[in-house]
Amino acid sequence: MIAQPAASVSYRPLNSLSLAAVLGAHAAALFAALYWVHSAPPVEEPKVLTVSMLTQPVEPVKPPEPLPPAPPPPKPVEKPKPKPLLTSPKPTPVADPIIAPPPPVDEPAEAEPVAAYSPPSESEPPKEAAPEPPRFDMAYLQNPAPAYPAMSKRLHEEGTAVLRVLVSETGEALTVEVDKSSGYSRLDDAARRAVQRWKFSPSRMGEKPVRGIAIVPIVFSLARN
Repeated sequence: MIAQPAASVSYRPLNSLSLAAVLGAHAAALFAALYWVHSAPPVEEPKVLTVSMLTQPVEPVKPPEPLPPAPPPPKPVEKPKPKPLLTSPKPTPVADPIIAPPPPVDEPAEAEPVAAYSPPSESEPPKEAAPEPPRFDMAYLQNPAPAYPAMSKRLHEEGTAVLRVLVSETGEALTVEVDKSSGYSRLDDAARRAVQRWKFSPSRMGEKPVRGIAIVPIVFSLARN
């Protein structure tokens, strides 16, 4: 390897103009730095804050109030027992009806000859007619009207008493019963006592007098008295 000779360095002296330019640039930079230092805002020192702790009286902690007693549990409501259902009685088995065979149809018998009507012979006794009832309305009997009870008059009692009288063969009243009341016992008794003394025309069977029943109405009216 061949060594080459080193390059020669030449120094040129600075002229006055270049030196003035370099000094001016340095002066300008120094001026700018001083201006920036003076124009910057002063740094404020941090303020010290003082905090005072205010102590408040601590209230004593109250114990929790006891809870009110729990209400008693409600009584269980008894459910009404369901009524037993009415069971209908089991139907008793009914045997099938026995259908009887229809009766045999008899052939119509020959009509018997009807005997001709013959009037009763004179030997048969005639039937007796019903007897006539006793009578009490005949003028010749002169039966007195019953006396009107004084108490019945004061109480304004009125009515009709119907009497059932058994009349003898001679026309006398054997028994007198009240068949229908007038509504007042005093009027019934007065009518019965009066008719007990009456005379009747006896019942007759043909020409023969017989016993019979007479129905006698007795009217009590204050308008007639």
